[in-house]
Amino acid sequence: MSSANANTATPENQKAVYTELCNSYRAIDDFRAKLLGFLPLVTGTGIFFLVTDKDKIDLAQSYLGPIGIFGFVITLGLLIYEFYGIEKCGALIAAGIELEKALKISHGQFTKRPLNFFNEPLAAGVIYPAVLGAWIFVALAFSQYQNVARHWAIGVFVAGFLAASAYNVKLILEAREAAKHNQAHGTTHT
Repeated sequence: MSSANANTATPENQKAVYTELCNSYRAIDDFRAKLLGFLPLVTGTGIFFLVTDKDKIDLAQSYLGPIGIFGFVITLGLLIYEFYGIEKCGALIAAGIELEKALKISHGQFTKRPLNFFNEPLAAGVIYPAVLGAWIFVALAFSQYQNVARHWAIGVFVAGFLAASAYNVKLILEAREAAKHNQAHGTTHT
């Protein structure tokens, strides 16, 4: 599409693009919310069944280290995917703000998006470090390192939570700066 065509987009085309953008944003948000709900549930259930049956512990004790490391790596991969989702949502929000501006929607879901500390990235910053800490605990608790398992699990959680909180603050500050810029250029945003 040439820039001349992009500049002459009809309101109907813009509305269609806006509708698809809203659908994409909702789909990503819905997937992330489901993942945040299922991840601790599945992890907790798996660990519970793995370590509460004495016969299974005796049988699987030599495998709990690799199982814990596997769980940690898979959860880390999902966390990386969460960062991608956050970045993608950020791009959709920026595009949504521009479309709301072009369509003269003053109270749209992107333009009036709350910019609070308590948000989706913070929720991920609690859940992922907790699950990562649980898997580290499983990896170490039934090994020669059982004395430090609890300390490592708490350390992983605290470090992950602090890093996620710092990232969250960075995102909020960037969004507020963009909102100020948009206000200065005729777009309202709170």
